[in-house]
Amino acid sequence: MEAARHTKQKDNVMAKTTISNEKGIFTEKDGNGLTVDDAITFKSTPKGTVQAKTDTATLVEPGVYTIAAGGIKLLTLPLASAVPGGLFIIRAASAHAHVVTASAETAGTQAFILSGTAPVVYQSSRVELTGAVGNSVSFVSDGKNFCILAGVGKLTVASDEA
Repeated sequence: MEAARHTKQKDNVMAKTTISNEKGIFTEKDGNGLTVDDAITFKSTPKGTVQAKTDTATLVEPGVYTIAAGGIKLLTLPLASAVPGGLFIIRAASAHAHVVTASAETAGTQAFILSGTAPVVYQSSRVELTGAVGNSVSFVSDGKNFCILAGVGKLTVASDEA
């Protein structure tokens, strides 16, 4: 028992992984972390659109949308599963209570998530930009829901049934 108590433990040593055009991906015993020796390139980049919407519309791709005409407009986001990682920014250019819904989802689905002070999480299917020029809201799709990242001005988060 006494000998086991005084046995020196080995230091935890991590392996170092390196990625290079010359050698590919390889691991070394000494060191730690990840090193990329050459420039990183992506096969594709995120795509988005910048559009002014002057009428009620169903959005089909991520992007920046400005609601540019008078009167209340309704924008419907696509299925969250159709645009995983997609970023949507909606901005009011008129002083009306524009509405963004997730009604492309199955009826009753609470597709918008807004995290409050932990552990409070609000879920809804409707976000309203309440009547001021410049109000905006940003969403990102996690593949299942749209997470509300930020908002400017007063936003109302509620379900369609409300």
